[in-house]
Amino acid sequence: MTRILFASVGRHWRLLGIGLVAILLANGLELLSPFYLGQAVDAITRGQEGRIPLLALAVVVFATAAALGQLVRRLCFSGLGYRVETELRTRLFAHLLKLDQGFFQQIRTGDIMARATNDMSAVQALIAIGISNLGNALVIFLAVVTLMLLIDWQLTVLSVCLFVIPHGVLFVIGPHTRRRFRLIQEQFAAVTAKAQENLSGIRVVKAYVQEESEKRAFRALNQDYMDKSLAFARIYNALWPVFAITDGAASVVLLYLGGIHVVQGRITLGQFVQFMTYLVIMSGPVLGIGWVVTYLYQGAASLRRIEEILDRRPAIVSPTAPRQPDQVRGEIRFEDVSFSYDGSPVLERFSLLIPAGSTVGIVGSVGSGKTTLVKLLLRLHDPKGGRILFDGVDVRDLPLEWLRSQIRCVLQEPFLFSDTLARNINLGAENPDPLQMEWAAELSQLSADLDQFPDGLETVIGERGITLSGGQKQRTTIARAVLSRPAVLVLDDAFSSVDTSTEEAILTGLKAAKGIQTRLVIAHRVSTIKDAGLIVVLEAGRAVEQGTHGQLLARRGVYARMYGHQQLEEDLLRWRNRDGGSQ
Repeated sequence: MTRILFASVGRHWRLLGIGLVAILLANGLELLSPFYLGQAVDAITRGQEGRIPLLALAVVVFATAAALGQLVRRLCFSGLGYRVETELRTRLFAHLLKLDQGFFQQIRTGDIMARATNDMSAVQALIAIGISNLGNALVIFLAVVTLMLLIDWQLTVLSVCLFVIPHGVLFVIGPHTRRRFRLIQEQFAAVTAKAQENLSGIRVVKAYVQEESEKRAFRALNQDYMDKSLAFARIYNALWPVFAITDGAASVVLLYLGGIHVVQGRITLGQFVQFMTYLVIMSGPVLGIGWVVTYLYQGAASLRRIEEILDRRPAIVSPTAPRQPDQVRGEIRFEDVSFSYDGSPVLERFSLLIPAGSTVGIVGSVGSGKTTLVKLLLRLHDPKGGRILFDGVDVRDLPLEWLRSQIRCVLQEPFLFSDTLARNINLGAENPDPLQMEWAAELSQLSADLDQFPDGLETVIGERGITLSGGQKQRTTIARAVLSRPAVLVLDDAFSSVDTSTEEAILTGLKAAKGIQTRLVIAHRVSTIKDAGLIVVLEAGRAVEQGTHGQLLARRGVYARMYGHQQLEEDLLRWRNRDGGSQ
C-alpha cells in the first residue's frame, strides 16, 4: 500500500514540497500572533498605550499571512490528491486491459467500477484531507508544546494529558475502522454490480417482468450498504460528545490553575493569554484528528483494494525473447491441444492443420469446444497441453500484439461501442482509407442498410449499438474484421442473426477478398460451412470427423445426422410458414 502511495505522490515532489513549506510557514506565522497578543495584554496592564496599535497591527498581519499560507497548503494538497487519483485511475485502467480472461471471470464488473470510482475518491481524500491535516496537526502540536513549555512547563504537561491523551483512543480503534470501511466498500461494489447488471440486461428484465423482483434485490443490497455505513458512523459520532466534555473540563481546569499562577506571579496575564491562545490553536487540529484518522483508514482500505488489482499479474504475456515467422502465410496447426475450465475438460488432444489460404469450417453441438479453439488461437487462454503453431511458430513465442493483429475474429455476441458506425468499423485499423471502409461495408452487406441511417456511416448507434438490429450488429463487426485484411479471419457463429441469402453473399465475397489468406468458419448451422474446403466435426472436445461436405455425407456419421436434422427443421419451418400464409 505504502509503495503505491509513495510512488504516486513522489512523482509530484515539487507540489508536495510547496505544500510542506506552506505548512511550516503558515503555522510559524500563526504562532507569532499569540506572542504579540500577549505583549498587547501586558502593555495594557502596564499602561503602555503607545505600543498597543503596533502590536494589534502585528497580530492582524501575521494572522492574515497565516491564513494565506493555509490556503496555499490546501490548494497544493488538493491538487496533489486529484493528480494522484487521476494517474492511479489511468494506471488501473491500463493494467485491467493487460489482464487475462481468467481475472474477469473471477471478479464482477461492478466491483471493478467501485474500485475505479469510490475507492479512488477515498485515496484522493486520504491525500488532500488526511495527510495534509495530519502534517498540519503534527507541526502545530510540536511547535505549540515547545512554546507553551517556555511559558509554563507545569501547565503544558497538564494540557497535553488533558487534551491529547483522550484522543489516542482513535488510534487504538484504527484497525477496527479499516476493517469496517473495507466491508462498506465491498458492499458498495455489490450495489454497483447489481445496478450495472440490470442496466446491461434491461431488455431481459422488462421482457420477463422482473422489475419488482430486481427492485427488491437492489433495495436489500442498498439497505445493507446503509446499515454498514451507519454502524461505522455511530462509532465515531459516539466519541465526539465524550471529547467535547473532556475538552471542556480540561479548559476549566487550565483556566483555574492558570489563574492561580497569574495571581502568584509565576506568569504575567499576557503570558497566560498567550498560553491559552496557543491551546486554542492546538485544540483545533487535536479535535480534528479523529476526522483525519477516519480519512487515513478509509484511504488505506481503498488503496489496499486497488493494490489487489495492480498486484495481479496477467497469466498471458508476450515472450521475453519473441520470434516471428519469416513470411506471414496464415497456416495454423493444432498439435495435441488439451484445455479445461476449472478442471472440466473442454478439448482433449485436439489436432488439426489449417493450410494457408484455405477455408476451414468447424461444426459441433453447444459445449463441444468450438469457441475455446478461437480463444486459444488468440491467446486469451493458453492450452494445458500441446501447442498451437502460427506459420510454424508456437503462438506462445510470438509477440502478443503482433499475433492478435494478424487474426481478426467476429465473435458470437457482437460488441459495439457508443460511437458512430464508421468508428466502430475502424476499430483496430490505422489511418483507414474511406474507400476501404466502403469495400468492407459492401462485403459485409451493411451498405444495403446505410440508407436507413440519417448520417450514413457517421450515425451514432448508441450504447452497445442499441439502435441496430441483431443482423446489422453482426454485419458491422464483420466489416470491422475484414477492413484490415488480416492474414486469418475467424467467424465464430457470426451469422446467427443474418438471413441465408445475406450469409451466402458475405461468404462469396470473403472467398474473393484479397489479403485475407485463411478463413476459419465456426458454426452450428451446417449450411454456413458446407462449401468449406475442409469441415471438422467437434464432439466433446475431439475431432470425430474431417472431410468435405460430400465426403462427410457419404460416411453417414455425426455430420450426416446433424445435416439431416437441420434440413428437416428447415423443411418443417418452411411448411409452417407456407401453411400459415395460406390461411
